[in-house]
Amino acid sequence: MLAALLFHGADSAQSRPVPTAFAHVVRTNVVERQQAAGTLGFSGSYTVFGGASGVITRLPAAGTTIGRGETLYELDRRPVPLFYGDRPAYRAFALGMTDGGDVYELKRNLLVLGFTNVGRVTLDAHFDLATRGAVKEWQRALGIDPTGAIPLGSVVFLPGAIRIAAAANGVAAGATVPGGAPLLSATTTRRAVLAPLDPGAVSQLSVGDRVVVTMPDNTAVAGRVASIGRVATAPSSESQNGGQGAVTPTIPVTVTLLGSRSHGGLDQAPVQLSITSQEDRDVLAVPISALLAEPGGSYAVEVASGASTRLVGVTTGLFDDVAGRVEVDAPSLHAGMRVVVPSG
Repeated sequence: MLAALLFHGADSAQSRPVPTAFAHVVRTNVVERQQAAGTLGFSGSYTVFGGASGVITRLPAAGTTIGRGETLYELDRRPVPLFYGDRPAYRAFALGMTDGGDVYELKRNLLVLGFTNVGRVTLDAHFDLATRGAVKEWQRALGIDPTGAIPLGSVVFLPGAIRIAAAANGVAAGATVPGGAPLLSATTTRRAVLAPLDPGAVSQLSVGDRVVVTMPDNTAVAGRVASIGRVATAPSSESQNGGQGAVTPTIPVTVTLLGSRSHGGLDQAPVQLSITSQEDRDVLAVPISALLAEPGGSYAVEVASGASTRLVGVTTGLFDDVAGRVEVDAPSLHAGMRVVVPSG
């Protein structure tokens, strides 16, 4: 709670230690939030594997965004483009190959990119003469030999556009790589906040919970919990506290940002999260500072009644530390009443 709760006995209304003012009892929605620190980044992660051996002649720089049909890297001076699909390429594409989902993905990409062999390509899992003609169109556009066949390793399938994070260890332009070697690490292009949370706090979260993210420039951005890790991990003591004392295991939580704002080029910037863990709608609420602690662990509020005040025992509900409100309930309490709060 943001406010300290003062202990009051029976004569508390007559003796106040601090200056006071009045606030109204309101009917509103009360949201309980968790506060946490996070890091601005991008959701998802991929490892890009090379499908064929050769010499790397070009790699994209970190931070580069690669979309459908764009060159992901060059092998032996041949561009290797990115196509969208959930099934990785595992064989060459050529006339006479058996039908499969990988052929369907290939044809879908060719059609989206406008390589239709004058409208002859149909979207199915069969590599036919029309498909070979569309592949030749695509190869001419790339500036490579239009054979109508695609050797293994000549195209990479990933679920969508990616943002390059880094080259794999030891991979650089000029390096000779074997087939199947990891070449690049990448993420999606969707902005996200990564937050390591205490396992106890995570137990109160659900995917889809609303989040307010305070950006480095103090603007507030709406978001939602996209994923919650299942395994708690402990960072090295050196990374957490310089090697001093024990470290606390945390669970990774990913929050996606809503809206179309780009948030500039910020990456790995610290942000603050306010995560909605519970909400009660259309309830009575007062400022948290209006609560008075009573003997036995109960609470009361001091209600203005004409020129005097009286204590009304209340049952508390959710605490909204961000708004500074608490949900209260009592038979004699209603919206519009005035309650005493500290004025300092």
